[in-house]
Parts: sequence; structure tokens; C-alpha cells
Amino acid sequence: MSSSRIGNFFFRVRSFTPIPFILVLIYFANPTILTTTIGLFFTLIGELLRIWTVGYAGGSTRATTLGAARDLVTTGPYGHVRNPLYLGNLLISISICIIANVLWLTPFLVIGYLVQYLPIITVEEAYLLESCGSVYETYKEQVPRFFPQFHSYQSPSTHDFSLTRAFNSEKRTLTAIFIVIAALFVRQIF
Repeated sequence: MSSSRIGNFFFRVRSFTPIPFILVLIYFANPTILTTTIGLFFTLIGELLRIWTVGYAGGSTRATTLGAARDLVTTGPYGHVRNPLYLGNLLISISICIIANVLWLTPFLVIGYLVQYLPIITVEEAYLLESCGSVYETYKEQVPRFFPQFHSYQSPSTHDFSLTRAFNSEKRTLTAIFIVIAALFVRQIF
């Protein structure tokens, strides 16, 4: 299977791949007040990053195929890191491990993220390079893939932030976070 086929496959199923990790977390969950407090703090940071991101990118982040985006977004969080949504996902996932007090799962989670998201990012970058050309090439050279830079991109796009667009896009994610955290605590009862 080619790397682009792998990337496209992971892109389509990315909403379902966390399920095995969630089941393991629920099974081994042993949350404490301390782990819950620390974990909720990082959940909030990850979700605020997601809200900031989708406030610029909108519902196209929910697409199951490439090419749904309005055009290249290089402002807001995208001015600091090329994949802010994936970074927010990672922070939230790690925070759920912290809440559950199943820290030993964190390295497996990070490896799983790399296995899944590196092919996705490779396919997305190839698509953006093909559709945006030198504009994307310049952006790619100046903005890091994973680790945010403090200064913003020099040529930001004119995309605007919409809190309404962000919350409309994030309803499903917020619901999923709530259900998973609730399941961690319900597991303690049974």
C-alpha cells in the first residue's frame, strides 16, 4: 500500500482510531482529585487550541476527504504551527490519560499518534503543495509542523475568527470529551 493510500485511509478513519485507547483507559481508570485537576487543565488548553483553530478553519476540519478547506489558512494558530488541530488533539488525549491516572499508556498514545498522523500530514502537505504551490512552499518553510513558534507567520491570510463557527464545529468533540471523562468516573462505580 502506498504512503498516500495509507495517509488517506487514516484521514478517513481518524475519528475511530482512538476507540481502542479509550477502552483501555476506561478499563484501567483510577482517577484521583489530583490527576483529574491536572488533566482537566490540559484538556482545557487542548480544547481552547482546537476552538481557536476551527474558529479560523471552520467545519472543513470535519471532512473525510482532502480538499474541503476554503483555502490555505495561515493566520491565528496556523501562523505559529502548521498542524494546530492535531496538536490540540494530542494534548486532549494525553490529558485524558492523566485524568484516568493511566500514565503508562501515554507513550503508546504518542506512538499511535505518530503512526496515524505522519501519513495524514504527508498527504495533506502534498495536496496543499499541489493546490497552493509556492504560497504553501513559503509557508511550510517558515512555520513548523509540530512545535509552535512564538512569532507569527509574516504573511498571514485574511481569514477571520468566528466563535460561532468554532462552537458549531466543536459540538461533537466537546460531547465526546464529556462522554469519555464521564465514563472514566462511571467505571469507578462498577
